[in-house]
Amino acid sequence: MDSSTLWAKDFSYPPRKGNELDILIDGQAAYAEIAEAFKTAKRFIYLTISFGTEDFMPVPDTGEILFDILRARQNDGVDVRMVIWQPENKTQDTIPDPSPGKISGVNEGVGSILARWDHAKGYYGWYRSPHNHFEPFYLTFPAKLGCHHQKTYVMDDGNGGYLAFVGGINPVQAYWDTTRHDLLDVGRVEKGKDLLKGLEDVPPLHDIFYKIKGPAVADVLANFVERYNGASIPHKDDTIDAVSPVTAGQIPEIPNGIEVQVLRTIAPDTYPNLPDGDRGIRELYLNALGAAGEGDLVYIENQYFFDHGIVSEIHEAAERGAKVIIVLTSSPDEGLFQGEVESILEKIAGYEATFQILSGHANVGIFTLGNYVPDPRSDGKNIISETYIHSKTMAIIGKDGAIMTGGSGNIAFTSMWFHSEMNVAFIDPDKIKSWVGRLWAEHLGKLEDEAAALIANPEDALNAFRVQAKGNKITLEDLSTPMGHVFEWGEDTKFPPRNLARIDLDAVLAEKVTVAKA
Repeated sequence: MDSSTLWAKDFSYPPRKGNELDILIDGQAAYAEIAEAFKTAKRFIYLTISFGTEDFMPVPDTGEILFDILRARQNDGVDVRMVIWQPENKTQDTIPDPSPGKISGVNEGVGSILARWDHAKGYYGWYRSPHNHFEPFYLTFPAKLGCHHQKTYVMDDGNGGYLAFVGGINPVQAYWDTTRHDLLDVGRVEKGKDLLKGLEDVPPLHDIFYKIKGPAVADVLANFVERYNGASIPHKDDTIDAVSPVTAGQIPEIPNGIEVQVLRTIAPDTYPNLPDGDRGIRELYLNALGAAGEGDLVYIENQYFFDHGIVSEIHEAAERGAKVIIVLTSSPDEGLFQGEVESILEKIAGYEATFQILSGHANVGIFTLGNYVPDPRSDGKNIISETYIHSKTMAIIGKDGAIMTGGSGNIAFTSMWFHSEMNVAFIDPDKIKSWVGRLWAEHLGKLEDEAAALIANPEDALNAFRVQAKGNKITLEDLSTPMGHVFEWGEDTKFPPRNLARIDLDAVLAEKVTVAKA
């Protein structure tokens, strides 16, 4: 696997050497680190927000809300700024421009948080995929279907260095979760809401953030400055343009660090310096999948699955002998996570058709995840729920190399062509194998060493997922205990409703505390 052929070359940021990268799996780990970084920064904290709520609690046990933490840091003299997506239509779990009102402590003059809101662009042009698996068609998507979908946090580290977080977990309480995906975990319920109703409304959710130190941080920072200064609702009477405090060349490489590329999707004509936009995420996907073949493992987690070009390349990789394991959300538009726009776009793209060229392929397995807890109302039975897959992750592992990417970009033509997105990509076989092993341990319910051992034989890995998924099918009917968390993906897999009536959450919590102490 020749790394020089895998990086995106036609778009904005080059691969940078000398970085330290860590994976933060699920909301508890991610937002504990992000909240700590907020509190240690001394100079600046810059945020890009797509979906978000003002009362999000990064660490639910503390009861502190995100905006209170940021207001306190601004009062300490830290330069706190944010650029926020402004939907064209009213959209759930967003923070709309409050004009002519105010958010307390935001855009209130000297010493306040500085915020700008930004309308997204649409896309007009031909949508083509390689290998002629799908007919090209002309896309006509107005701006009201666009989204500034990035989720990034970048700041100084309080010790002369710089730090960035790039991922997919929105600052919305329903997106916070632990690796246990306990469907009775009240940390996922919005502050002040009825706990049982909140838990019934939203499934547990799996997602990832990446923590970056080193020169690649400067690209996350440059993206923020470009978006903030180019925002369509700049509140110029209350805010001033941002100036990047550091460039990539001014951040020292970390000894024995790894090469990282910051990737984006930006719609054409969004910023003066990018008249053609940026489709670096899609380019890297196509490059990496195009290099996969016999003996290689392709592992994908994603919320959506309707980019014809990427699906075509997955098919071609499988035809060349690569083993492909895909973990998708069971129903990507159900419950509070329903996206009207995505539902429309899925129909336009022929969502079902994207699976036809992969369905039944001997080298491809498509799965989803579920979770369970003993039902305190009925001995011997479980409450079983889907786990919502919000992760946007791909790892390709071969005998002579590996590449991994993740962030906010879905496998959807929206994310690959005109929604604002940010991913990171890196080439480090040891790190990638370790992290995929951690993910599989969570999903398969195995020890990390046992899960990681499957990576050495992609066929064994694919069979392990298939066997568990097939065996777990019956548990959806009799509510018995599943083996691990892997289920078959498709219309035949129907998770039961989360009916939590008459559950005493106080008693459940007390029992958990007792067990933990024991």
